[in-house]
Parts: sequence; C-alpha cells; structure tokens
Amino acid sequence: MRNNYLTLLVTGSLLASSAYGATNTACDNQLMASLRACERIVGSLHPDKPGQMRVLASDGSAFTAGQVQWMNSQLRLIAKACAGNNAADASRRLAEVRQLLNEHHHEA
Repeated sequence: MRNNYLTLLVTGSLLASSAYGATNTACDNQLMASLRACERIVGSLHPDKPGQMRVLASDGSAFTAGQVQWMNSQLRLIAKACAGNNAADASRRLAEVRQLLNEHHHEA
C-alpha cells in the first residue's frame, strides 16, 4: 500500500512539473509532445517492490523496477530542464529515455 502511495505521489509530481514546464518552457512543441508520450508509458509502470524483476507497462513492455525508477527521475529532470530554459539537456535526457522504451517495446 505504501508503494502505491509513493507511486501516486511521484506520478502527481511528474504531472505537476510537466504542467509547469509546459507553460514556462524553452522546449519546443515536438519535444513536449514526445515527453507526454513517454510520461504515459512510464506513468503506467507500478513496481510493487524496489527489487521487482519485471514491471509491465500499459503497452506490454517489461522493465525492471530500477529502470522504472531511473526513467521517473529522468522525466522529472527533463521537466525541470524545460522550465529552466535548458532544452538541450531536456532533449538529451528524453532521447535516453525513449531509447530505453524503444529497446523494451512490446509489439502487440
């Protein structure tokens, strides 16, 4: 139950930081659209415990709990970079997250 609360808290802060970043941003519309797409997939990942071996995303992709934690932190940093007028850093981090998502993408 505690992990569910923590996941809700992290997801809420991601959405709040993204909303803030969308209004005060140096990032272009394409980067923001890509960020929102990544947030949808990463937001669907809910590890039950830190050492969980496999966490499934809404699209069927499988990740480790560590990868989920890394992607969540990267999305927070991307939103922060956009809000801080650092589109280059945001773009670089987003490319890394997208690469991991693409490597684990599950074809339906």
